[in-house]
Amino acid sequence: MVKKFLAICDKEETYLKHMTDYLERKNMQPFIIRAFTDTRQLEKFVENHEAELLLIAENAYKEEIRKLPIKHVLILNESGNQAGQDVENINKYQSSEKVYQAVMNKYMEGKDGTVQRINAGNRMKIIGNYSPVGRCMQTTFALSMGQLLAKKNKTLYLNFESYSGFAYLLNKNFSMDITDVLYYFNCEKEKLVYRLENMIQNINGLDYIPPVLSYQDLEEINGQNWIELFREIEKVSEYEYLILDLSDQMKGLFDVLRECFRVFTITREDGFAAAKIHQYEKVMQMMHYEDIAIKTKKWVLPEFYQLPPRLEQLTYGEMAAYVGKIIKEDIYGYEE
Repeated sequence: MVKKFLAICDKEETYLKHMTDYLERKNMQPFIIRAFTDTRQLEKFVENHEAELLLIAENAYKEEIRKLPIKHVLILNESGNQAGQDVENINKYQSSEKVYQAVMNKYMEGKDGTVQRINAGNRMKIIGNYSPVGRCMQTTFALSMGQLLAKKNKTLYLNFESYSGFAYLLNKNFSMDITDVLYYFNCEKEKLVYRLENMIQNINGLDYIPPVLSYQDLEEINGQNWIELFREIEKVSEYEYLILDLSDQMKGLFDVLRECFRVFTITREDGFAAAKIHQYEKVMQMMHYEDIAIKTKKWVLPEFYQLPPRLEQLTYGEMAAYVGKIIKEDIYGYEE
């Protein structure tokens, strides 16, 4: 992807450094960020470089800025009064995340064209986690696997539980979730790569897209829709692994499992669990999805005496050591 310049200009150096650091941490594709404390530096820079977007504080803005060869301009408003005629203003003192979202929305205005393929190497490998047995630590297992894989490989995690509880567990309010990804995929596919940057969250190195608040929002999405979305993510991103934390609520579950490179099914050593697994495998056979069983590994997890208290700490402890061995033998080893 061709890199573009995002210029930030603000006389207030503390704010400028804070905002520049924040945007750089967001790994803003396709931008290279350049910061300036006065407009003379900015003017000299754009003489030799094409700036795609300028984020400029009201304290530095002047009407001559509009004559510079910059495609998009956003003013960081400080006074509460409109600055600059016909130039979009945003609140300078809102959260850095909201400023970032405003920047990406501005960049997306009127943008069209086909996104170039980023992941031109090996295909993204989809790892499915699904069990018909409830309360089997599937999500803890999947998150541990994702965080450990993310130490060496770019990895994305998606959760399809009916009630994941992520917002509560992470003490976060998500403004967007997987339904927004689906919207842009269906309506503005060419912009998906940029929208993803705006939606992806991170937990201990593992990228994830917030799950839905209500599973009913996904009732009309079938397996083929999901597969097409996953392949588009593969096309426009650099992810090497996609971890799916699946549930019975996913329409077209077997189609998605069939698409997986590896499937992990967690079970328990009791009669009820054995009965559920037996019925699940029988239905799979009746519906001619026997090939899923070939790439499925069933696990009865050992008793862990202590698990990390927070989701951000799943690369430590007994569970991490156990899952790390599985990754080595049943993911890296399975690829060879």
